[in-house]
Amino acid sequence: MCRMLAYKGKSKEELKNYVSCLVKAAEKDPITGDVHGDGWGIVVYSDSGTLIHYRSSLPIFSDNKLWKILDILEGQVWAIIHARLASQKELVDSKFSHPYIESTPHELLYFAHNGSVDKFSLGKYLGIDTQFMVDSELIGKFLVREGLSKESIDKLKEFTKSALNLFILRIPREKGTPQLLYVNFYNEDYVKKKGIHNEYYKLYRRENVVFSSSLSYFCESGDEVVFGSLGEL
Repeated sequence: MCRMLAYKGKSKEELKNYVSCLVKAAEKDPITGDVHGDGWGIVVYSDSGTLIHYRSSLPIFSDNKLWKILDILEGQVWAIIHARLASQKELVDSKFSHPYIESTPHELLYFAHNGSVDKFSLGKYLGIDTQFMVDSELIGKFLVREGLSKESIDKLKEFTKSALNLFILRIPREKGTPQLLYVNFYNEDYVKKKGIHNEYYKLYRRENVVFSSSLSYFCESGDEVVFGSLGEL
């Protein structure tokens, strides 16, 4: 489980406002009461020449590097920020914090994920030993191999246990505009069976930002993201 946001825009103050909401939701989730304190991470690319990928095992609400990173940003930015609540506490470490990175000959891809997939089945499908990996890493490897498309997302849904909430930052190696993509999907039967609040796995969108539902208790809510589709900011 996690709380996260994706942002594309030029206003540092706007971004900081949403990040403040993320920090509050991580410190005490208004929907579940959980503390999302098992590490955090950020990837941010700017057209002023900056690419930062930082991951920490500290809670997002205890790491002042977050605000130092935001302070140095200039120009148009594309950003993903993720606060983690680990399902396996033995896998709490900066190397297990999101976003994860994958690459191809044509682009860099960064992934952040909320929810759970069947990592053993997905690992078997990919031919990967999953013992020291988390399920979110496998999602990135799957999408690099299968490609980013409606068909690959639909295939990934078959491995989903609770939710497939995804933020993806694509940065082309050649000159070109980055893309921020998102998916909001959750297994409705699983959520009902486990007694999870039906609001928990929803994503909301405003003009420049997509964020986990808990942030809407501290920031303006926006519109609910279309269920199950691959969207772009």
